[in-house]
Amino acid sequence: MELNEQELTELKSVLAQISTRIPENKASYVWNTFNQIRGEREVQPCMCQSSAKHWVRAIETLRNYISNK
Repeated sequence: MELNEQELTELKSVLAQISTRIPENKASYVWNTFNQIRGEREVQPCMCQSSAKHWVRAIETLRNYISNK
């Protein structure tokens, strides 16, 4: 699914704030947007270290999405 210009601007802003750790108040936004652009409904993982691979996948997917826009 495509994001509109406003959603794309917001996503760029959120991702610019993320380096090595996703702020807890942005986790749901990141995960929901990740699901939205893939057109899937994957359950959000916890924020613990054991779930890091899922969050890395989400962030990489979102950054790739932006770089292709």
